[in-house]
Amino acid sequence: MKPAENLLIISDSQSDANLYYATGFLVGGTVMYLEIEGRKALLLNDLEYGRANVEAKVDQVISTTPYEENLRSAGERVRLTSVLDLFLKEEGVQELTVPANFPFSHALRLKEKGYTLRLRDDPFYKERLIKRPEEISAIEETQRHVEAAMELAVSIITKSTIRGDFLHFDGNILTAETVRTAINKFLLDQQCQACETIVAGGEQGVDPHMRGSGPLPAHQTIILDIFPRSTTTRYWGDMTRTVVRGKASPAVRKMYQDVLDAQNLALSQIRDGADGQDVHESVCALFKDRGNVNKDMDGKKAGFIHSTGHGVGLDIHEPPRLGRVKAELRTHQVVTVEPGLCYPGTGAVRLEDLVVVTADGCRNLNKFPKMLEV
Repeated sequence: MKPAENLLIISDSQSDANLYYATGFLVGGTVMYLEIEGRKALLLNDLEYGRANVEAKVDQVISTTPYEENLRSAGERVRLTSVLDLFLKEEGVQELTVPANFPFSHALRLKEKGYTLRLRDDPFYKERLIKRPEEISAIEETQRHVEAAMELAVSIITKSTIRGDFLHFDGNILTAETVRTAINKFLLDQQCQACETIVAGGEQGVDPHMRGSGPLPAHQTIILDIFPRSTTTRYWGDMTRTVVRGKASPAVRKMYQDVLDAQNLALSQIRDGADGQDVHESVCALFKDRGNVNKDMDGKKAGFIHSTGHGVGLDIHEPPRLGRVKAELRTHQVVTVEPGLCYPGTGAVRLEDLVVVTADGCRNLNKFPKMLEV
């Protein structure tokens, strides 16, 4: 039997989902996490030592202070890698497997000390691909808050009045900032941290990652993309809707129907064993058959210019992908389904739901309706 790999992560768990997944310990400072012959060890400073002993799901919490004192007494510079070197010598470890994003400076210093490092491509923990029941429940909980935030945003837009080319609300011009602030405040009350919430009207929505700013237009598309992370469970939600306050143009109504049909097609194909690439190519074929071609317009890429979906969990974007490369879908994976079209001069339409892959289909975590004109 092949011996187990010795794993090493040097990071903080606020930004590194792999570290949080392994330890369940939320820490903003850099720590060293190792798995040696199946034993989990966490090396950190005394500031976090007590809390880690209570919260970290590891076999051993180790203070770095004794190692630091040894280094100082020997007249050596105290570095993370020097502390780690002393610990690894005690353990008799010479070979380590590290994540693909392992810091270069640490890698260089460890190699200079004679250690052999092997990179493991993402996902570092393959078990993250298949969500446990408690993980799915956590994602569902975040998604419920996303839907409530979307309901609030659509309600504000629906209650707005049309004056000329713009929307007005409570006696003022309704801006993207006003709607986004309402969304983010609501989510904060639900223990969710909003991240780059998109409220993009008209031409701004043609750029898929444009956050949006300024007055919201009447009779044009408004993209609402809400994707917060729970501050308690650390799991994300993700959802997009497109609305028009007023009357949508015939071109926009066609785009909306095409995107809705493409999303329903993708949803019908998702199941255990399906290939994410096949799902994506089916969406592309539907758009092409209906005349929605990809092209350059006014210096911008237009058409269907992004993937059909991505995994969601402790990261907002994680495997598997519904895109241009093969990705076998498995039961209990959680993925977005978000086809979209964007054309300068016409507008943009994106619809996004979050689903759990099942043996014979998928379970949609979204109940919020899809309606264009509000």
